[in-house]
Amino acid sequence: MTALNDRQISATREAWSAIEPETRAMFRTLWETPELPMMEYEAEAALSSWLSDHGFTVERGVCRMPTAFRAVWSNGDGPTLGFLAEYDALPGQGNRLEPNRAPDGKRGGHACGHNLIGGADSGAAIAAKAAMEELGLTGSIVVLGTPAEEILWGKIAMLRDGAFDGIDALLTSHGDYQNGAPSRPCLSCVSAEFVFSGVSSHGGSRRSQNALDAAELMVQSVERLRAHQFSNAIIGHVLRFAGYMPSITPDEARLWITVRHEVFEHAEEVYNLILPIAADAAGYTGTEFREQLISASRGYLANDVMANRLHDSMQIIGPPAWDDDDLSFMRDLSEHCRPGQEFVLDRDVAVHTEGCDPYGQDDGEASFYIPLARANWAYPTGVLLHNWAATANSGHESQFKGGVFAGESLALTAIDLVSDPAAIDAAQKELVGRVGTRKLSPPRVGGFDVMTQNPESFWDSTWVSHDRLSS
Repeated sequence: MTALNDRQISATREAWSAIEPETRAMFRTLWETPELPMMEYEAEAALSSWLSDHGFTVERGVCRMPTAFRAVWSNGDGPTLGFLAEYDALPGQGNRLEPNRAPDGKRGGHACGHNLIGGADSGAAIAAKAAMEELGLTGSIVVLGTPAEEILWGKIAMLRDGAFDGIDALLTSHGDYQNGAPSRPCLSCVSAEFVFSGVSSHGGSRRSQNALDAAELMVQSVERLRAHQFSNAIIGHVLRFAGYMPSITPDEARLWITVRHEVFEHAEEVYNLILPIAADAAGYTGTEFREQLISASRGYLANDVMANRLHDSMQIIGPPAWDDDDLSFMRDLSEHCRPGQEFVLDRDVAVHTEGCDPYGQDDGEASFYIPLARANWAYPTGVLLHNWAATANSGHESQFKGGVFAGESLALTAIDLVSDPAAIDAAQKELVGRVGTRKLSPPRVGGFDVMTQNPESFWDSTWVSHDRLSS
């Protein structure tokens, strides 16, 4: 149960009201300048400057990552709370602010709403700081600017390299199909790129050493084995490069594979079963291959203490206050995205404990070390995440109201936790109990030098070099 009193609630809500206009402006700024993972230069600069203007000491380029930052404010002894700002966009999902498919010509789009997360979580930290000062509460606030969530990379690298050190509890947010505070897992993920190298020749010849053959053989073999040996795992793939034209035998093919499962150890086990398939596919086709890990991330570790405290704050604030214009836009958008489907939008606020969310999050890795609460706000079920419609939705006032709901809830929860450090102790105790006797493997990411020094090469599919075979 919340430890908040009327004065604390009033002071925090006033602090949020003061920062809300700037937060909304940040939603818009980030939405209008979508940037791909590890290339979020404008977003990082905007958020860093904003936090600095409000009294945070900002270290930019933290952990040797140009688009990461660590913003700190402290006024004495007490709990240290961490807020997680995300701000990367998705390739190919740009859309104008219209309830229909209307490409805007940009390289990416905020089809996962990270413009709202970056703004809401940073705004919540600023409001919590102001409320602590007003109320005479002591402690520290850390805002971590975490790039590359969409490839489940940034937070894992930052956790590995110490950016999370000293934080007692984590607060974050995300758009979802339910309003509330989840206390349930999401999917663990292991992701890597396999580069097959062969020999180019005329497509009409009968020469082997076709790199595309190797990649296709790997995909087919993985799918056959999945049906019988690991059918409960989700395996996704894309061919990022597979040749120029049919009359040239491809001398290179790049296959990006992600293995997902609720249990991290099982995802790793399946991934390790896939590795020899790549070697076999290369051997059968006379090609060579190279494996490059991208990341390995655990899904969320549920924490009832943190979720319940956040839910208490949400009940004080109430769900997003959508008006008729908001609902009309979301109905039109849903109809264009999924024609004929009934319009469904969650209007309640709850703690969600059942099931497993069907996505991965790199803060899931952090949740095994530091107790975490996440504020969800609802999208209509007809708006698909990682789709152009979610980009349009994330730029609209209807979702700005979701981000405002999340940000104010996080600010109020921060004051609740600072006021009652015993709740953090209980959350940490719950974390230890849920981890149990498991020995956690260290956080793992791949391609650190490329991702931090030349991320463009990742996105243009040249990042993993492999000498061509001689003819």
